Amino acid sequence: MRLRLLWFVLIEMIVSIPAMSHSNNGSNTSHQLPESLGHKVQNLQADLEAKGYKVTRGFWDLFTRNRRKGMGSKFKRALRWLMLAALCSASLTVTIIATTRPALAFGTDGLFSEIHERITRNAFPFMTSGILNAIVAGNLDEDEGDAADLAERHAQNCRFRDSATYINARYRQVVEALREPQAADPNRAARLFGHILHGVQDFYSHSNWIPTPPQGLGIRGRLFDSSLGLWALPAPYSILFDDVVVIEGDPPAGVSVRLPADANGRVSSAVPIVQDRRIFAASEDGSIVDRTVVGSSGTLADGRQLRGLMTSAAPRHPGDQLCPPVGGNCNIDSPDNVCLRHGDKRSAGTSKRTFDGAGYLNLDGGGGGDWFDARHHARLQTRHEWCRLLHLSRVMDPTFVAPSRLLATWVGTDTGVNTPHIPGTPCERGAARRHLVEISATPGRNAPSNVPFVVFRSDFTSSARATVARQATKTLKICGNTSESIIAALMPAGIKGATLLVPVPGIARSWSVRDHRGAFDVTFVIKVTPNSC
Repeated sequence: MRLRLLWFVLIEMIVSIPAMSHSNNGSNTSHQLPESLGHKVQNLQADLEAKGYKVTRGFWDLFTRNRRKGMGSKFKRALRWLMLAALCSASLTVTIIATTRPALAFGTDGLFSEIHERITRNAFPFMTSGILNAIVAGNLDEDEGDAADLAERHAQNCRFRDSATYINARYRQVVEALREPQAADPNRAARLFGHILHGVQDFYSHSNWIPTPPQGLGIRGRLFDSSLGLWALPAPYSILFDDVVVIEGDPPAGVSVRLPADANGRVSSAVPIVQDRRIFAASEDGSIVDRTVVGSSGTLADGRQLRGLMTSAAPRHPGDQLCPPVGGNCNIDSPDNVCLRHGDKRSAGTSKRTFDGAGYLNLDGGGGGDWFDARHHARLQTRHEWCRLLHLSRVMDPTFVAPSRLLATWVGTDTGVNTPHIPGTPCERGAARRHLVEISATPGRNAPSNVPFVVFRSDFTSSARATVARQATKTLKICGNTSESIIAALMPAGIKGATLLVPVPGIARSWSVRDHRGAFDVTFVIKVTPNSC
């Protein structure tokens, strides 16, 4: 590969020498490569771009034709030195090309600000700067080192189940880091949460979910996964919703898949046409549906036509490309080659070029239209993941330490739209409750000098927080209904705190609780006043 790269660079540099008198805009045609050699250069360039490398071709304008006249031997010596310099430059260029990673993720916009960072910061304006910085750092880490070459972390190669498995594993690690924080790595939970968000955001720029029909599915106002539990692992060629089916792997018996084509046989859309003639087929919830008809011979004659959801392909390792045909190079010379390359980002307003001989499926970068919608939906999914994290932390940690740490130490502000109860998510502020619950907390003399104090409803639709000094008392108020639970917690960032679960009674009541289970003593006083909210 290095030898081929070296010859490619040398050819480009040699052919540029006789063109030095012409403009460097690449429009000169008086000194062209022989056709056969030109094809080889083009093929090599296509191979490099298919692997995600960026290849730039250009010319140098070092001498004019008039200056060359009369130079004689001096010009020949200069030409020899130029050829030597070309060899050295080619060696350097080979190193640069060979060590350049394939372009991944949203990347950068025209202002060179990380779009992943912008999406994340815009989604969480309520977080403390330290936590938000750690989340952003974790997000951007996914484009570094070995992580950059793992397709399941970037919503690529139609690895839907592997991506969901990775996200779920990270969620378990986040909750564990919240429940048992490590002094040596205090930002572990935030950093791992950033890992999750990277691939979640990538899905909307690396799939055919967003592109406007007929280029893509054109889905708007809907999240890929809007549940509050672990991400679902969709079965290959199962129905996700309506007539949208998940494309992963080669189709099973009774199912065919191909890309739409125009009258000339050119691929015209990134939405695979799936014909499902199976008698038994997987439904949206993973159950098996019996579609037997009388006189059936094992398949349905008419079948059902569905639309395929798939992600862009960027093969890096043997066997990691699961868009059909599995292991293919994703050339779209035939509609039967369903996978579409990730490639380089397209220019805004030129979505039709997606299939103009290139077959790229990529909404990375800035711009309006589909590019804006990709970023917008990535932000919506990011905001939803915060609510998912709260609910998963409650399920995975019934002691409420993990969710208490999130709402006590990750939240920096809670006013207006800058709130952890994000509008449009299941964690947005809920309907008014009836009963007023006042909880006072007094950390003992063995507590840290200042301790974060938080109260919240167990469905995460309301919370209040403050900082209380050692041996001082702070009171927080929250409303709840009978049979609901309120959680109160004193939760320092790096050590085990104290949590209290308060079922809301339907009558007036006051009581106190002393907690010695954590790293310091705490006294809680609870007062419930019915019908006062």
